[in-house]
Amino acid sequence: MGKNLYVITGDSGMGLTNGTLGGRLVADLIAGVESELASVYDPSRLTPAAGLTLAGENANLAIQYADWLTGSDVASVDDIPPGHGAIVRRGLGKVAIYRQPDGTTCERSATCPHLGAVVRWNPGEKTWDCPAHGSRFGSEGKVLHGPAVSNLAAAKAE
Repeated sequence: MGKNLYVITGDSGMGLTNGTLGGRLVADLIAGVESELASVYDPSRLTPAAGLTLAGENANLAIQYADWLTGSDVASVDDIPPGHGAIVRRGLGKVAIYRQPDGTTCERSATCPHLGAVVRWNPGEKTWDCPAHGSRFGSEGKVLHGPAVSNLAAAKAE
């Protein structure tokens, strides 16, 4: 990379704040002005205390994928009440099943299209939520909030 190439990325949903701070920092760097922000945002900074946080976050992420090893939320699809959803194991896969108020069911893959974690039913919001990165899907699998950019896939036939 060139000496005069500056990149601002990874704002983690805080673009208004971090984008403004990043713009201020880059302007200072270009102008050759010493900035109190430079050490805070230096990508090569050493933060040993953050290592424990990083390890904890990575362990938590691994736990989210452990859902692939569990069984179904219910013994049978018939146990899902109208207006609710549940995860059902089908062979090696999992299916997100929503029972509509009229009793019919909508079956989608329980695999989040972002990075493959198993979604979970959120009864308060009536959504499928991904515990790994926060994607949310409507009761019938339509993506409502990313990072996922596509709907839950159609469930594979039994």
